[in-house]
Amino acid sequence: MDKSSKSNGIASSTLAHGLAVLEFTSLVGQKKGITLQEISKSLGMNRSNVYRYLKTLVDCGWLEYDPETFRYRIGGKPLQIAGVSLQQIDLRTIARPFLEELAEETCLAIHLGVLNENAIIYIDKVESDSPIQMRSHPGMVAPAYCTAMGKAMLATLSPQMVTSLFPDNLPQRTAHTITTPKGLLTELERVRTRGFAIDQEENEAGIGCVGAAIFGYDNELIGAVSLSTLIQNLTPENTELFGRRIMKTASRISQSMGCHKNHWSAETERTFSWMKPGFSLPVKEVKSP
Repeated sequence: MDKSSKSNGIASSTLAHGLAVLEFTSLVGQKKGITLQEISKSLGMNRSNVYRYLKTLVDCGWLEYDPETFRYRIGGKPLQIAGVSLQQIDLRTIARPFLEELAEETCLAIHLGVLNENAIIYIDKVESDSPIQMRSHPGMVAPAYCTAMGKAMLATLSPQMVTSLFPDNLPQRTAHTITTPKGLLTELERVRTRGFAIDQEENEAGIGCVGAAIFGYDNELIGAVSLSTLIQNLTPENTELFGRRIMKTASRISQSMGCHKNHWSAETERTFSWMKPGFSLPVKEVKSP
């Protein structure tokens, strides 16, 4: 074996051992962390070698070290890379089976949308077998303040952000449309309390909708899902049932997108990005399908 081959073999072995330490520490030490001695004993590796691997992994951000407990745990680098990968996954592709399942179960039209400044863009729709068909379609744009998906997403923003998006009185699209910024803020507080939004003929006469927000791997808003029906079907009893079902669907989509927080549980304190310092609303250019 020449020196080059021997050197490559050593490098490969070192990398493999380092990756083994990384994987073991990330999985076993994900809650309380794990010590150098525990890693060395469990993997059957020399303590000094394990220490060198750990130091390199900490220096590069793959692991974190707590000097008070002498424990190692997963760092920010793996989460960052995982997040980038998840962002590349098409929301439409992930959500589609859940939309189809909900449409079949409820016999209603199901929508998927995203927020773009003060409007929503429909990015997918699944029609049911019902003879009543909705005029909505992928690529259609609608105001956020008078739609269930829009209000579900606006409820994740701060009151100051909402006011900046809607500083003036709101155009009245039907007799039931909320037309003042103050009225909108009051409605959004109700949305935060119950976990889902309701459109009671506010955007289109005769049509009612129920929607819930979808979150990504970093617990940030990425979209919303809604169901639509004739307004006479939106009784208080049905609204509660629809609300629970739409939150379940939003939760399942969010979990598939990597979200690990239950934003829809009644026992969960609802906290959103705007409660954190330095938050600003991302405005994305969204192309029509």
